[in-house]
Amino acid sequence: MLDTAITALDRVITTLGRAVALLVLVIIAVMIFEMVSRGVFGRSAAWAGDVSAWLLVAFIFLGGPWALARGKFVRVDALHEHFRPMTKAIIDSTVSTLLFAVFAAALLKLGGEFALKSFAMGERSATGSWNGPVWLAKAMMPLGTGFLVLAWLLHLLRLWRDALRPGEAGDA
Repeated sequence: MLDTAITALDRVITTLGRAVALLVLVIIAVMIFEMVSRGVFGRSAAWAGDVSAWLLVAFIFLGGPWALARGKFVRVDALHEHFRPMTKAIIDSTVSTLLFAVFAAALLKLGGEFALKSFAMGERSATGSWNGPVWLAKAMMPLGTGFLVLAWLLHLLRLWRDALRPGEAGDA
């Protein structure tokens, strides 16, 4: 049961991470298009700055869960790395989860309100003629937080698997 949950969550987070990694190519393409548009045609694409910034927001908020699931998230490991698996599982299930819950709740509440207000008022880009919907970028905060919660759950499941069955850790 534990392994099934770990495999399913890992599959979701890994698929998301790989898809989001491709956003880097899209951001580069948008920036190159803008450079060519300015340099060759002497005209700026009004939407390019917004779109590249919004894609970067998506990259950060939707890529964070993959980084967390792979152990690449920022963490101070001065003491934690030396603990036994059971101690790590207990600490992360209590103290770290409490801190994470406060962080995630704030992102969900404030980010959700931020995105909903933008959607309700029909907020549009103020950078010119293209008039892009701003709520799409703002919705990345609560959406990414939802995936971040799944990644945290995956992290905890892996910790407990390692604590309860020390020799069987197959994925990091």
